[in-house]
Amino acid sequence: MTLAEWWHEIQSVALVGTARRPVPPPPSIGSVTPAVSPQLRSEEALLTGAALGAAALRAGRRAERHRAAPPAPPDERPAAGPLATQLLELILTQPPAGARHRTDLLQHWLRTADRAGCRLPHALLPTILDLATTTRAMRGPAAAVLDQRGRWLARQRPDWAWVPDALTGVEASSAAAELTEDAWALLPSSARLPVLARVRADDPAVGRHLVESTWRSDSARDRAAHLDALRIGLGPDDEALLERALDDRAAGVRDVAASLLDALPQSARAQRMADRLRPLIHARGIRRRTLEIALPEQPDASGVRDGLGKPPPRRSARGWWLEQIAAGAPLGLWEAATGWDPTTIVSRLSDEDALSGIRHAAQVRKDPVWAAALLTRSWHADLVAALPSGDRESAVLARLSADPKASAASLVAAVPAPWSAQFSLAVLPRLGADKGTGMAVGQAMPHLLTGLHPDALPALEAWLARERQDGALATNLRHLLQFHSVKRSISEAFR
Repeated sequence: MTLAEWWHEIQSVALVGTARRPVPPPPSIGSVTPAVSPQLRSEEALLTGAALGAAALRAGRRAERHRAAPPAPPDERPAAGPLATQLLELILTQPPAGARHRTDLLQHWLRTADRAGCRLPHALLPTILDLATTTRAMRGPAAAVLDQRGRWLARQRPDWAWVPDALTGVEASSAAAELTEDAWALLPSSARLPVLARVRADDPAVGRHLVESTWRSDSARDRAAHLDALRIGLGPDDEALLERALDDRAAGVRDVAASLLDALPQSARAQRMADRLRPLIHARGIRRRTLEIALPEQPDASGVRDGLGKPPPRRSARGWWLEQIAAGAPLGLWEAATGWDPTTIVSRLSDEDALSGIRHAAQVRKDPVWAAALLTRSWHADLVAALPSGDRESAVLARLSADPKASAASLVAAVPAPWSAQFSLAVLPRLGADKGTGMAVGQAMPHLLTGLHPDALPALEAWLARERQDGALATNLRHLLQFHSVKRSISEAFR
């Protein structure tokens, strides 16, 4: 019996008990055969064997010899200053806005440090690497400010093996024009999307070329994800790839392609949808003031290719096809077919499927005229982003004023961050007037954290000072105030 086999037997006896299995005598260990007195009780023999085996296993191992890692190269960035470091330590040990919002403040610190060209302080490298290991959203921002010693340190621990992939994404994102097809192909799937987003923002043609370079070898899931990333910088030059994707074998890829083509009113697909929609529009009446919309017939193979396939559950097939046709056709067709302006068309159109399609088209094309016309008929928060940036806040404020029962928490979500001082100051009292103020503030918290203007902090302090009854609301207000105070301090610390 070998030492390993005997040790396994000893463990089995310890597990099931000496009453059910005898204790095996020890084997020879090297040139020595241990002697265990036969006078020992079985329990004593087991304990003796356990002590003997543990010692033998330790004594029989060769000491592991590790080559000392070469020293880390010199850092290239200066360390964050004392105040910035103190703020980072505060966020790590005593999150000012509570542990739930710590990641948001950490990401802000890391990104602000990166913009300032600074690195993490050496003493906090292990802590940040551990946090980024468990919080994927922190990996890219953390990798950007590790510098040479942080990268060297990450190679010493298997848990931090994510750093090279994150660094690849950071470095590729910072040099879009230099990203080759080979470098793109070698990127792991998890790193490609943030890189593609950055590349598309810098040069849409380069981003599209990268997607095409691995199209044949990518999985359906990756093809759909990469195609969806083309929303950034989407333009007519992307049409050829999207038309090709309409014939993809994966339904998910075809659906993404059709959705993106909805945003291109000059595309060939938009013209095909226009040809399907034009015969369905009829202005009736003596003065041609009644707008009637006929339902489309069963689509042919070309229509199915363009997205007019099987409708979702519990949807009328012809109504759903009408919605898809209206969503894909140029909005100008409605004006050409009726001779009316968008506001008139919207006011006279009673078919909800057609209206839904028009809303989708206005949203994805960010058509301000049609979005404004649609908002005069009914409120749809997803249309706010299609308005000019200067009109978005006023549209939400007008809605809040016109409908006292409207939920301020849901309406503020329609306004992209950061908010103006005027909007921020108007939102706070409206939230305070909502029924169930504590719940409203809780629902709006993610948007208040990213959107609230610093000029609104005194009003927030005054609200907190007045709050005496709702403990949960007071806690949320305190966290909100602390979050923005620390966030502002971080920005100032890197100036």
